[in-house]
Amino acid sequence: MRYALSILAALALAGCEPAAEESPAATDDAAPAASTSAGNEGAEVPVQLVALDSEGLRLVDEATGSTRLIPFGSPKDEVVTTMAAAVGAAIEQGAMDECGPGPLTFTEYINGLRLWFSAGGFSGWESTGEVTTMDGLSAAANRAELEAAGITEFTRDTLEDEFEAGGVFGMMEPGGQEVALLYVGDNCFMR
Repeated sequence: MRYALSILAALALAGCEPAAEESPAATDDAAPAASTSAGNEGAEVPVQLVALDSEGLRLVDEATGSTRLIPFGSPKDEVVTTMAAAVGAAIEQGAMDECGPGPLTFTEYINGLRLWFSAGGFSGWESTGEVTTMDGLSAAANRAELEAAGITEFTRDTLEDEFEAGGVFGMMEPGGQEVALLYVGDNCFMR
């Protein structure tokens, strides 16, 4: 986990430029395409890292540090295709009809990331693995690491202790010492 945090921190610093406001269809012009074409055979394909974001997900070009937001509201097919190129195909897909926000579909990836979709659009995510935010927060953290990062306010809910950090929400394991998951947007937790 610390290795992944170091890489993301270095990439975040390398890509530190004032960010322009992004629209759902906007992409970072500096981020090269994630695939090669027949005319580019032999060209190096950039490695895209996925970072959790309060507005969706962020793709980070490992070579340049440039980022591109995959915002909530993006069409499901586009998100699934982009994620397949970045982390591989989904390991599970399904639907849940009785969720708080209404019927949801999901795709889950080997890295512990589950994406939620409502009415064909990207509407939430949850992470139980080592995928991090740009600040290095992941579901692999423990309470001491959270407190060292300045996250000290926890609320007790029916699902255990919960916290918020920069628009990203987290839930602790029973006992309150380990993070169980991080999430933003739609989900299907039963409270």
